[in-house]
Parts: sequence; structure tokens; C-alpha cells
Amino acid sequence: MIIHMNNTSSAAVGLRMEELRDTVGSVALGRVLTLVIIANDSAGIRDGMQAAAGASRAHPCRIVAIHAVDADEPQLDAEIRVGAEAGLSEIAILRCSGGAGSDLETVLSPLILPDTPIVAWWVQDVPERTATTAVGSLAQRRITTSRFLGDPIQHLCVMRDTYTPGDTDLAWAGMTLWRNHLAAMLDEPPEEPVLSVTVEGASEHPSTYLLAGWLALHLQVPVTIDRHQGAVMTEVSLHRESGDLRLVRPLGSEIADMIRPGRQTQRVNLPVRTMETMLIEELRSMTADVAYGEVLQNGLPLLDIPEFQR
Repeated sequence: MIIHMNNTSSAAVGLRMEELRDTVGSVALGRVLTLVIIANDSAGIRDGMQAAAGASRAHPCRIVAIHAVDADEPQLDAEIRVGAEAGLSEIAILRCSGGAGSDLETVLSPLILPDTPIVAWWVQDVPERTATTAVGSLAQRRITTSRFLGDPIQHLCVMRDTYTPGDTDLAWAGMTLWRNHLAAMLDEPPEEPVLSVTVEGASEHPSTYLLAGWLALHLQVPVTIDRHQGAVMTEVSLHRESGDLRLVRPLGSEIADMIRPGRQTQRVNLPVRTMETMLIEELRSMTADVAYGEVLQNGLPLLDIPEFQR
């Protein structure tokens, strides 16, 4: 069921959603959090809602999406989705026109589920300090999406300098499978030190630098980044005296090769992660991601990139 409410208030939207719980038989009784999506345009709302609706199958929640629209007069229009249109969630899309969303804390208050965590997700933007924004100050977790911003080094520097426990970025979740496979390779005998590392990845993707920072921090060896045009990681080489350990994923493939000296090449699943799968991972825990914070603040400065060393 989809219900449109024009020229309304967030309090009226909240009351209507509570009424629908009884009349539609909503699954909302099992909701575990409130996910607030902030987007700059209708495309961002669409992409964010698609990923969040999929993620709600793993984490039933109330989804509140906010889209500010330029207009002369302040007005709040809402769209409520429950039942089949919302999956294992209930959804409110708020279009705030003419400054109607200037006080987001007041707008959101009637729509926040009581006694559940709040997660804020900026689909297209990275505020300078997420924890002090109106939405971020309410949230236990704050998720950004830096991969769409064009200058990953600049934005990673901002995210490092303003980091507050509870912050994270989808680019970090995008590297989880790479980190898992690399850790598994290092756990195998022989226990031989890594002398240096080469990371091959997209120059415009923050995941390239986050993975390199993670390796530099935990291995305490020089890490070289071989940057190329594209949107994905392609290879990590761990250089050892007896030969290199390599994890190679060709462009366009979802399968990677684990290459180890003296052993047959092993093929492993290593798909490019969707926003839905990355969001599912980020919603698993409401505690601060300590590993992300350490890489951001202590791993990136170890890379031979002047901007990270300032």
C-alpha cells in the first residue's frame, strides 16, 4: 500500500503510520532500528530506497528518507509505503520544500521508533562533520557514501580529521571480502614476514586507499598503490622472500585467483559488492567500528601520499 500525504506535518505522518500498523497487518513489530536516508535528489532517494528495502530483509526497520526541494513556500509532502511495497520495513519518504526541512531534528522526532537505535545514511554526500549535523547528532551510527564524490583523497582526509566513533563509510564495507581472503592467505604456512605490498585499484575509489591503509597498519611494511582508471580493485600482491602471495580479480569478473608459491591456484568468490550488501553489513552492529577508525586515523598516514600525512 502506498499513501500520499500532501502539505502535511511529520507528526501527522507518524500518526498515520501507527494507524496502518493495525489495519494493514504490518510486520513492523519486529523492527530493530530506524534508518534515516538523506539524499540530494530523486535519483539518490531511489537508489537509497532500493538498497534499504533489500537490507530490511536482514534488518527489519523503519525507513525515513528525506529529500530537500527548492521552492518559494515551505511545505512537507510525504509518501508512506507499507505491506508488499515496503518488504520487511515501513517507509516514509519526506519531500521538504522551501525550507520545511531546515530543522530536521523536529521533523524526524515523530517518526523515530522508541527504544531502538538510529542510523543515518548520506547516500550522495559527506557532510564535513556528520556527528554534529541535525540527523547525525541523533544517530548511533552514521554512514557516508564517499565513492560518488570524485576526489577520494580529499574526502578521506575530511573524514579522518572529523572522525567520531560511530562514523563509517560504505567504501570500508566494500573491502570486507578482500580483507577476509588476504587474512586467510597470511594465516597459512609458512609463517614468513611480508616485506612490502602492492595494491592495484581504481584511483577514484576510496576503497583502494582504505585497503592499502589497512595493510600498512597491520603489516607495518611499505605499501605501494598502483592506481588505474576504473571502478574496482583488481589485485593485491604481498611480497615475501619465498615468493609473492597474490589475490587477483580481473576486470569484469566476480571470481578471483589466490596465487601462492608452490601451490595450485585457487579460485574464490570475490564479487563487486552492491550498496544493499554493504548496507546489510553496516547495520549488523550499532557499536563503533573500531577497525575503520584505526585505519582512517592511523593507517592512511602510513601511505606515501602527501595529503594523508598532513
